[in-house]
Amino acid sequence: MGIPEAVFSARRIRGLIIMTFVSVGNAKHPFHRLLKGVAVIASKLPQPVVVQHGHTPFESPLCKAKAFMNMEEFILNIKNAELLIMHAGAGSVINTIEAGKVPVVMPRRISFREHVNDHQVEFAEALARACRVIMIESPEELESAVAKSLSVKEAAKLMDRGSGMVSLVRNKLAEIASKVDMGR
Repeated sequence: MGIPEAVFSARRIRGLIIMTFVSVGNAKHPFHRLLKGVAVIASKLPQPVVVQHGHTPFESPLCKAKAFMNMEEFILNIKNAELLIMHAGAGSVINTIEAGKVPVVMPRRISFREHVNDHQVEFAEALARACRVIMIESPEELESAVAKSLSVKEAAKLMDRGSGMVSLVRNKLAEIASKVDMGR
């Protein structure tokens, strides 16, 4: 499914730049799958495309790349973004939910050496069932997920600003943590 070019026009609203914000968090393991997918479709995304790439080397002439950013800059990028593409890290996702947004998320997987276990998969699946994220498993799904995310963006604004969802996320994290603790 192609992305309609008109959907991705760059614009300013009340002085804020509307853009795409991509974040892979700060995990030590690289996350090439997600960033390669972003690079492939970068020209079709709302511009500019700001990529926080962490420990994963990343360069693209179509993206503004930055390894790390402080929390204030991270939150500002989330608030200003028309489109969010993230790893399924709890901190990243909680901040998008609190901002009332529905991000596209790809969980890091142990089978690709992207993390130490697959906790992000279970987390992302739970949030996808609650319609709070659009989960993808592979870079090939990114383009259609982006189109879906932009179509549900307006609906997300009508939802609560995440207060109930943040509790759901915290409860799910506690559940996952208890399973990890029991497995030790």
